[in-house]
Order: sequence, then C-alpha cells, then structure tokens
Amino acid sequence: MIAIIDENSSSDGRRLPPLNALRAFEAAARHASFTLAGAELCVTAGAVSRQILLLEAHLGVRLFKRQHRSVSLTRAGETYLDGIRTAFDQIAAATARLVPADDERLLRLKLPPTFAIRWLIPRLASLHARDGTLSVQITTSHDAVDFDREDVDAAVQWIGRPPRGVEGERLFGEVLVPVCSPRFPMPQGGFSPTALAREVLMHSIQRPRDWPRWFDAAGVRDQALKRTMIFQNSSLTYQGAIEGLGIAIAQLAFVHDELKTGRLVEAHPLKAPTDMGYVLTYPRAKARLRKVRLLRDWLAEEGAATERLHGAVAASAPVTDARAP
Repeated sequence: MIAIIDENSSSDGRRLPPLNALRAFEAAARHASFTLAGAELCVTAGAVSRQILLLEAHLGVRLFKRQHRSVSLTRAGETYLDGIRTAFDQIAAATARLVPADDERLLRLKLPPTFAIRWLIPRLASLHARDGTLSVQITTSHDAVDFDREDVDAAVQWIGRPPRGVEGERLFGEVLVPVCSPRFPMPQGGFSPTALAREVLMHSIQRPRDWPRWFDAAGVRDQALKRTMIFQNSSLTYQGAIEGLGIAIAQLAFVHDELKTGRLVEAHPLKAPTDMGYVLTYPRAKARLRKVRLLRDWLAEEGAATERLHGAVAASAPVTDARAP
C-alpha cells in the first residue's frame, strides 16, 4: 500500500498552511513591518519576506502591499488576520497557563517604533552574544506603557524622567539637527535658520514641537513654518529626507550612520539638545530578574556610547552665528 501524506494536513483531514509562514505573517501584520517581525522572531527581514511569499503561494492570494520601505495588509490580508488572531491568542493563553509568567528565557519589550528600528535592532546582536538562550519579543507603540495591564518586562520611553512607581535609568538624551539629502539644493555655506524656514520642512506627526524647539535654540522665536510635510513616524521622515523631499528635523542618535556615510548631510550645523530623552523603565517587582538585569546593564553601556557620541559631535561642531539671516 502506498500512502501519500500532505505534510500540511492533520490526521483528521484539516489543511493547515506552513506554520512558520503563518507565524511570520501574524508578526509582520501586527508590526506592519518585516524588520520588526524579524527582530521578534530572531530572523532577518528577508527571511520573514520569504515566509510570507510562501504563505501567499500556498493560499493563492496576496496578503501584503509592498511599497518602498513599508508594507501594509491587503483586504484579503486583513480578513485573514482577523480569522487567525483568535487562534494565536488562544495558543498564547494556553502557553501562559503552562509556562511560568516570568520565564527567564523570554524578554518582552515595549519600545517607540523609531527607537526600535534605528537604534535598538542594529545593536541587538550584541545582546544575543551575551546570552544566546535569551529570546526577545518586541512590541512597538508611541503609547505610554502600563505595566499593570500589559504583559511586558521592560519598556523604553521618550520622557523627561522616569514615572513614579517604576524603576528607571536614562539611556541617552536627545539632540536635534536638521538634515537633508546631499542632492538637496543648498546655498553655498549652508542654510541660515531664516532661509531654512522657507524650505519644505518635514517632521513626524508624533513630534510637532521639534522644529519650534530647534528654531528657539537658533535664536529665532515663533518662526512660522511656511511649507511642511508630516509623516506617521520619524523613520519615514528620515527616509523622506534621504529621497530629497525636503529637510527633516532629526534626532542625532538615529541618523548618525546616514550622516557618517553621506546619505544625509546637516542642513545647518546647530545641534539643539532638549530636556527629553530615552529612559529604560521596568516594574520594581522585576528589577531582580536576571533577564531584566542583563538588559539594564547592556543598555547602560550602549546608551553611554550614544551619549559620548553626542558630546563628541557637539565639541567638534563649528561655531556659527545661529541668528544670522
């Protein structure tokens, strides 16, 4: 007797898609990012993309619309996600009942999206090098963390100081700098602050005060911005600058690599520190957990390196009259 077995079918006749591909789809749909899904699953963004292509081929439908540096669900993808989300929730709940809540192997983080994409993920390999058994689960959101309601071990927040009732350490401060593509038309000697105000100025919808903060530091009070372009987050804003759409107000720590390689240049040399920064926070009840201590020590080293970078850049910046017309 010859038996032909479909490996995607269960013994009771249920047809299941490739489960690794299904997991990649759920993570990518939740994050709206192959990069963040890869970080959660500890694989590359390319591996996530290949798994989703496999799933799309299995189902015979497109699940994602792939734009330049962004992805979004198709209508079929949205319908499919609604159908499988309950199953994933049930699996997570069953696992939580079986596995202790504070499993030392799983570190659950909540991070601002741009911080995750442009600062933490490029450094994540060095954390895994310290402890190869640690799994990292990343959730991204601009919303403040609520440790009483959310199942996370630690969060990085963009705030002035740690909130009451939690432990916290400041990682690095914030330094604002205007950046643009080297192809962007720039007057000889660069823009003055008042000349900058006449250009297309880009910022994140989450950070409407960045340009006013920078102009205040430049000695230009209540500067009206004549033309603006607003994006959902800072990562998209910086990509707009790389593409030559205008001048972006950027956090120095998040565009350092682009400035170093020349993909971006400073539209004006003034670096404007603010009273905000990135702070690691975690519940006091979890302060002694090994995984939280490992994270805290690693982030302290990485954050200190970023602070040293800020100091070195500020020290090397040329002296200019920021208020020159």
